[in-house]
Amino acid sequence: SAENELSWDTSDWESGWDNDENKEEDSASSTKAEEEPSGQSQPWLQDCVVSLSPCADLLVVAREQKAAFLSAKWRTDDSGREEMTLAVTWSGHLSTEEGERVSSVIAIPLASQKRSSTGRPDWTCIVVGFTSGYVRFYTELLHVDPVLRLKCRTYEIPRHPGVTEQHEELSILYPAALVTIDGFSLFQSLRACRNQVARAAAAGSDVVPPPPLAYKKWGLQEMDTIVDHSSVGVMTLCVFDQMKNASILGGFHASVKGSPPAMSQFVTVGTGPYAGFYYAVEGNSQPLLSHVALAVASKLTSALFNAASGWLGWNKNKNEEEAAQKQKPKVEPATPLGIRFGLPDSRRHGESICLSPCNTLAGVTDDFGRVTLLDLARGAAIRMWKGYRDAQLGWLQVQEERGDREFSPSASLPRRHALFLIIYAPRRGILEVWAMQRGPRVGAFTVGKHCRLLYAGYHLMGVNSVTSQGWQLHTQQVCLLDPTTGAPRTINIPFHLALSDKKNERARDMHLLKRLSAVLKSRDALESLLSNRNAPVSCLTNVTSALHDALKQQDADEVEASLLQLCSSQLKLLQLYSDIQQLQSAADTEACSGNDSLEGIEEELSRVGPALQRYAQLSSKPSVSFAQDSPDTPLSAQAFLTQLECAEDGEVKVNRRSDAEWNQLGNFMFWGCLCGKSPTHKVCDTLQLAGISPQQLLSLLMSVWLQREKEVLQKPVETVRNLHTLLIALSNMDGAVEESWDTQSVSPWWQQVRFTCIQSHNAAAALLAALVAHRAAKASITSRADSKLQSEWEAVSLELEQWVVCVRQLEDVLVLQTLLLVPSPQGTAGGAVVQCSIKTLQEGGTGGIADSVSKWVFRQNMAPERLKKILLRKETQDTGDQKEQKEDREELLLAVCQRFPDSLSPDLLFAHCCWEYVVQWNKDPEVHRY
Repeated sequence: SAENELSWDTSDWESGWDNDENKEEDSASSTKAEEEPSGQSQPWLQDCVVSLSPCADLLVVAREQKAAFLSAKWRTDDSGREEMTLAVTWSGHLSTEEGERVSSVIAIPLASQKRSSTGRPDWTCIVVGFTSGYVRFYTELLHVDPVLRLKCRTYEIPRHPGVTEQHEELSILYPAALVTIDGFSLFQSLRACRNQVARAAAAGSDVVPPPPLAYKKWGLQEMDTIVDHSSVGVMTLCVFDQMKNASILGGFHASVKGSPPAMSQFVTVGTGPYAGFYYAVEGNSQPLLSHVALAVASKLTSALFNAASGWLGWNKNKNEEEAAQKQKPKVEPATPLGIRFGLPDSRRHGESICLSPCNTLAGVTDDFGRVTLLDLARGAAIRMWKGYRDAQLGWLQVQEERGDREFSPSASLPRRHALFLIIYAPRRGILEVWAMQRGPRVGAFTVGKHCRLLYAGYHLMGVNSVTSQGWQLHTQQVCLLDPTTGAPRTINIPFHLALSDKKNERARDMHLLKRLSAVLKSRDALESLLSNRNAPVSCLTNVTSALHDALKQQDADEVEASLLQLCSSQLKLLQLYSDIQQLQSAADTEACSGNDSLEGIEEELSRVGPALQRYAQLSSKPSVSFAQDSPDTPLSAQAFLTQLECAEDGEVKVNRRSDAEWNQLGNFMFWGCLCGKSPTHKVCDTLQLAGISPQQLLSLLMSVWLQREKEVLQKPVETVRNLHTLLIALSNMDGAVEESWDTQSVSPWWQQVRFTCIQSHNAAAALLAALVAHRAAKASITSRADSKLQSEWEAVSLELEQWVVCVRQLEDVLVLQTLLLVPSPQGTAGGAVVQCSIKTLQEGGTGGIADSVSKWVFRQNMAPERLKKILLRKETQDTGDQKEQKEDREELLLAVCQRFPDSLSPDLLFAHCCWEYVVQWNKDPEVHRY
């Protein structure tokens, strides 16, 4: 499937401002391009017939008898963003006659008749031409030769008085004939067919009488071979040209009519001559043919759409279809049309012709690798480019921007239009843009060698001078389809590139200034600047502040409210980042007001000190880490802004996207306070004034405390005091601890700390945090108890009892985790250390603890007899260092068994160890040491 349209930035058109790059390539490079070997395998897209609807909502790709239709659909990508894509809606065989192949395809959007549509298409008709001569939108036989090319012309609003209004038309080129179908008749017929098929399907019938179709058929004479054509439309010669033609054709005595006749102009390319000009005078003997027999393609209809929609034909049974195929429709003869004049070139063979939107110019490609520009009014070649073998052409008409004429004397006149020729050279993989008619090359892009340049040359069918009033046609002119990425890319050209050199410089500067002003005032530009990691904080602050002040000075109606809100919120976050950054370098000279409530914390630390020390020794093994993952890595302003969001009410919310980013933000805010390098109360006051909720600050504090367990255990007394100060400061914030809570429940604030400790696998840091939180909660409850009623002491007891249980459980987990950290003797198979927490132990049940300890016993090479003695608390007779080592691990095992008497009773643990021996022996029969 193809992706949504991608517009090229017009700021890349530097080649249009550099005169040195506008020079023609030298003959050597052109010759080299022409002589490129053609034996290489061609990309598949170059062998296909491709047509894209001007509305960019339907793409047709066909080759031989097969075709695929891709329709525009919305989808959600991996990042959750909605995007428009072209997805395959149907694929299969289109041919119904034996041996016929698809030779040309166009997709024509038909305008809706509803007034509320404002230029949107009602549906899109796919017109397919075959080598058998069939043209099927609903199957129509117009000529028995292969269809060479299908082209369409739709209504174009005249820009100047006196310009002939062109009628809509579908033209079909055959090797010796040209069929033109009136656009109004075709539009009405297609609408009638679609409605009749829908009614027939609703009534349960599949027989629909075909409506008449009006067309003209011209036999193009006096040209050897015709491969492409352009129907220029109805034109009227001026009096001088009329007299010139009359004297050339009829001689000196030829009579001249008073009013020039209206003529339809056709331009063909091929050989003998290279380009031919035909003129069919309106109102002559050419009849208007109608009531042509229509053949029905039920196979295509049933494959494309269900019976309810009924598009592009009618359903028939098999017998009727076979009868229709056997009986060929009658083919009307063509009216001969002689060539008026041509461009003779016996060696040059024309390959394609592309008509400009204004119907005055045409680009022609040939087999010599040349692109020729034709003036259709004069019938002359006015320009030629060389070195463009297999070139693909397109036109782009650009309207002058309204702001470009504000200071011009002709500001009241209609806006001007500029015309550009697009040339895609697949041999060289470049796309060039040339200003018309004799302008320089204004742009060149390297796009690859396997692309297709898609130029429709028409808009919606069914639009006229009345229905187009106030419409804005949602169509595109040129796009480039890249099969490697599947993305159609549109081409945007600034109008000023068509101006002269003197005006071009001023127009270029005005265009850049206007674009820069628009970009600076856009939300995308500000977000792009704020996401730049290399921009310093001062630069981000100054730019955002300048934009904020400029928006404030403008009228409220002209300012985008969301952009002003973005400036205000980002300025607030940048100021918060700067304040915290400055506080990190300020020494904490504050007096710790909460230390009085820490009386007895030294006793607690001395009680659990040996366990903490042993745990720290076992957990401080060297490990490999990356510098960018270090918690000491400075947090950039860009990362800070992406994690914080400022609401309209002034509240700042922290977005938790990943654990790594969350921990990095917690380090930025609180690690300086935990180390004693930042003033704790100033940091907390700054964060509170910013509007961050105390619950999110508490979560950030606990994450950094648990993450940096090794650093905490190096200076436990100092870090514990700082943690206590931080907890007291956060609990005193508005919205932290509730003023009153239900007597039958606990405080949600302290429950958040307790829940974090219960889930943590860092046993030592969790135990220290629980000890500190227990002291802080007790002090807070004691201070509040003086103003509370006696009946609320039940809630106080329940809260403190929860902390007593949590501390005791964390001590048990610490001892168990320390045991599991004891390394196995060298040479035995190791394994990953089991990570314990209160939550995992509770979820694992009684057998989980015994299973973990039994696996540890096996890794320690401990014999069953020795285990039995340990469990029976008998001492061994070993001596030396080995004795001390065994006593150390045995002491730990005994301590664990004492703390988990129910889960690690002698019988239960011995049974688990025996089972572990059996399991390991089944895995490795060589385990016979036991």
